[in-house]
Amino acid sequence: MVRSIRIQREHIIKGSYQLIIEQGFSKFNARNVAKQINCSTQPIYREFENMTNFKMIMVRRVIAKYKDFLEDQNPSTVDQLTRFIVDYATDYPEEFHRFFLQDDETIKLAKEVTSTIFSTLEQSNSEALFAVYWPYCLGKAALAVLVPEDNPNNR
Repeated sequence: MVRSIRIQREHIIKGSYQLIIEQGFSKFNARNVAKQINCSTQPIYREFENMTNFKMIMVRRVIAKYKDFLEDQNPSTVDQLTRFIVDYATDYPEEFHRFFLQDDETIKLAKEVTSTIFSTLEQSNSEALFAVYWPYCLGKAALAVLVPEDNPNNR
């Protein structure tokens, strides 16, 4: 009898993350994930109820990482929060690009996390102010990723 190798949940998640980073959510399906980790689709469906739930697991992991990153920085001003969000984007540029700029669910959850932190800061007690701040901050972070400061052509 041939012994089968059990594909672990964490291995599937890591392979899926890599697939999303490399090719985006448009290629996120069971067949492409299986190809990425060199297995059949069976382990994917054994570990995850469906691809929608699987995607939410991936998104929630990234959001938890983002939230932890911001909380670890402990911003006390809007300027600090902005700088830390830009730092996150430049520290994880592929992740920021694929999750924060291309996926509506991630954007919505990241906005909620940022809004919660924003509401605790000095000088930021208004939802109207956050409504302006959020797109500004995403744009600033996207520009930081797309146009790195150390590029001499950007001066």
